[in-house]
Amino acid sequence: MMAMIYTNHLVNKKIKIVNALKEETEEYKSRNAYAQSKLIKVKMESELGKEVARDSLMTLENHPHKLLIKLDSTDAKAK
Repeated sequence: MMAMIYTNHLVNKKIKIVNALKEETEEYKSRNAYAQSKLIKVKMESELGKEVARDSLMTLENHPHKLLIKLDSTDAKAK
């Protein structure tokens, strides 16, 4: 009889642990879903445009110029 009571006690203890872990798992799933939705929102181009405007960045009207650096023959001999 004592063994049955003790075994029942251990089973109840394990059930409480499992239930607590299930709740913790649900909390982490919820956090993950929230983080993923925020990530998707940030990745959206419209949201990116708003962030850029908020940072006072503007789109270029002209393409950037490419700088070409030519070495003189005197510079090449010095090296």
